[in-house]
Amino acid sequence: MKRAILGVLLASVMVWQACTIPAWVNTAEQDAEVAVPIAASLVDVIDPALAPVVTLVEDGFSALVKTLDAYKASPTATNLQAVQAAFEAVNGNVQQLESAAQIKNAATQTTVTSVVALLTQAVTEIAALVPPAAATTSMQARVANPAKVNHWKAKDFKRAFNKIAKKDHRLKKL
Repeated sequence: MKRAILGVLLASVMVWQACTIPAWVNTAEQDAEVAVPIAASLVDVIDPALAPVVTLVEDGFSALVKTLDAYKASPTATNLQAVQAAFEAVNGNVQQLESAAQIKNAATQTTVTSVVALLTQAVTEIAALVPPAAATTSMQARVANPAKVNHWKAKDFKRAFNKIAKKDHRLKKL
């Protein structure tokens, strides 16, 4: 009888453990969720011609959140590949925004540079969360320099963005 109870208990623990979502998924999702309004805020300060690039970044972070939700619901290799593809898209879009943001007004340039740096940090932090065995080459390259990884969480991104918003009245605090 004791063996049967112990067996059922052990099986229950193993099933529960197999269904547990890794902590990195929740943290990455929270970071990506806070990056969405940060990216969207750039529309308020940039040249309207750059709005499509900002929209790509905003949509990319939103897609990353959705793929992380799908992975949480069903942590399969296919869903992990979708997370990786969404990450690669966000990474590329942030880099494109960085190179496209050639602004003449010094105050606007400072704001845009600060926000883009914050988004770049979000990408770096998310990449650092993914276990090396599951990380893509781009994710691994992002964290190859540990000095860039600050181990920030969503609250840290909000705080940093609010400091930027305090200096530029066109931005709304989070």
